[in-house]
Amino acid sequence: MEAAIIGLGPWGLCALERMVSGARRQNWPGGPARVHIIEPGAAGSGVYSLTQPDYLLLNNPCGQLSMYVDPVAADSPRYGLGLYEWADLAGYRWAGASCRIGRTGRPITPHDFLPRRVMAEYLEWFYDALVSEAPAHLDVVRHHTSALDIVRQPDGRERVPLGDGSYIDVDHVIVTCGHTGNHGGEDADTLTRPISAYPVQTYVDSLPSGVSVGLAGMGLVATDVVTALTLGRGGHFVEEGGRSRYVASGREPVIHLFSRSGLPYCSKAVSGVDDTGAYRPRICTQEVMEAVRGQGARATVDMRADLLPLIFAEMQLRFTAQSARLAGGAEAAARVTCELTAAWAAGSFDRVLRGHAARYGAFDPSEHFFGGEGKLFTSSKEYEIHLYEMVEADLDESLMEGGSSPVKHAYEVFRILRDPMRSVIDFRGLTLDSYLDFHENVRSKINRLIAGPPALRSQQLLALMDAGLVTAPYGPSPTVERDGPRITIRSKALLRPYANDVDYLIQGHLEDPTVFRSSSPLLSRLYHSGRVQQLTYGDVRVGSVDLSDDSHPINAAGEPEERIWIFGVLTEGVRYFNHYIPSPKSRYRAFLDMQGCIDQIAG
Repeated sequence: MEAAIIGLGPWGLCALERMVSGARRQNWPGGPARVHIIEPGAAGSGVYSLTQPDYLLLNNPCGQLSMYVDPVAADSPRYGLGLYEWADLAGYRWAGASCRIGRTGRPITPHDFLPRRVMAEYLEWFYDALVSEAPAHLDVVRHHTSALDIVRQPDGRERVPLGDGSYIDVDHVIVTCGHTGNHGGEDADTLTRPISAYPVQTYVDSLPSGVSVGLAGMGLVATDVVTALTLGRGGHFVEEGGRSRYVASGREPVIHLFSRSGLPYCSKAVSGVDDTGAYRPRICTQEVMEAVRGQGARATVDMRADLLPLIFAEMQLRFTAQSARLAGGAEAAARVTCELTAAWAAGSFDRVLRGHAARYGAFDPSEHFFGGEGKLFTSSKEYEIHLYEMVEADLDESLMEGGSSPVKHAYEVFRILRDPMRSVIDFRGLTLDSYLDFHENVRSKINRLIAGPPALRSQQLLALMDAGLVTAPYGPSPTVERDGPRITIRSKALLRPYANDVDYLIQGHLEDPTVFRSSSPLLSRLYHSGRVQQLTYGDVRVGSVDLSDDSHPINAAGEPEERIWIFGVLTEGVRYFNHYIPSPKSRYRAFLDMQGCIDQIAG
């Protein structure tokens, strides 16, 4: 048996790990096997790089990240280490803001947000360890080039032409080609030729000092851009009483933030843990989610009408229980949880919740989730004060000792319920209108609550706003106009309109990859040859690659390509939430899906 893995970032590494671990446990797949790794760059690290500057941090604590599915197994192989365990054994320690191997400095902890450079080193080490631990009957062959196409052969096998002029013939192909670019699209029309956010050195090294920069985005990518244009240009922060003060280098531009929603990200809680699997939902139970999903034909669920009210109620229950825990301990939390669970079943949830709110505080999930969606602001100043106060209030919650904030506990419900939500949403589970609304509006609001950067970045953003180096003058969803070299950003949601010109424009968000206008030669050829197609709702094409429920692409004839599998960010749309490093707990699904693929190959 011969298989190929196209692209060896974290998702491809997950596929290889499942192969190697399966081969180690038994004579998988029943005889000699060869797996071809097709990756022109570093093996394993994908978008992470050893050359990334240390100020670019992961947005998850290192203790939550692992490419090995069972780090506590008694018979773990050499590669059986998560990021934290590996970094600790490697000798990484903190020397001020630097994370370096050495004998001095503060030891790292599972709650630390490490530089992405360290993640790249871990992923590349993991690949080397996998190859060295592969048993003799599993041959791993590396090809330092790109795949250009996948062509079905008369004997049923698949030929993969390579960028170096050679080709390989294999029985199965796993495509994990990552975040490929697109030709054209919305950004080409509305943000004419903005500077790409990555790699950051393209503008950190080239922008003149003191210029003005419009930054389209307020999420993780935009946070990286702000960090690169401040810390990356020689500035530094001084801690003062739980907040930060920025000391400028004099080389910084002035950055004007804006986004479609106008809402800032929410930062991660310090010492937070991933409660997926530990917290037992009381309202969004498995039985309730199965009832929402229904049986038989899909495309029946409305996210806002059918699913969000259940999730919001679970958030209210968890907020109140955590508030009771802080006030009266575990016994009080258990009592409140039982009372609210019973009240939900009896139809008296709102009344009982109001009674508890008088003692433990009120929590409106819709206000936190939608953030005043559609609100009009009188002036640029009013909006900017509103944004500053939102960041500041969220930071206070993030800094509560031990990650104990009831608000953050409520937000985490969206992480805990990821897999139950996927069971409802994936594979046309939503109505067409709800699907479009989910990907246009709802998905980004979920990400805003739970996929933010560490609290450190919120401290720094406030300091930069205090220093006048970061502003947010436009309100939600401004327009961008270009007339020759002139770039004008103009408000739409301010009663007192505001507009100004900026010298440069940076795209502070990433567009999902597509198959129908992909800049990848491989994906473009697969699409035009009909081996992959867009997901459709009836006659309406919605952009994502179409897949069977076991991850085979659906071809132009409506049939699954049984010898090809596709995983990762390219599947966003037909599946929900694929922008992540496969890891235990809330990112465990990748291992399950990949195991299903490997089992099919072995069978």
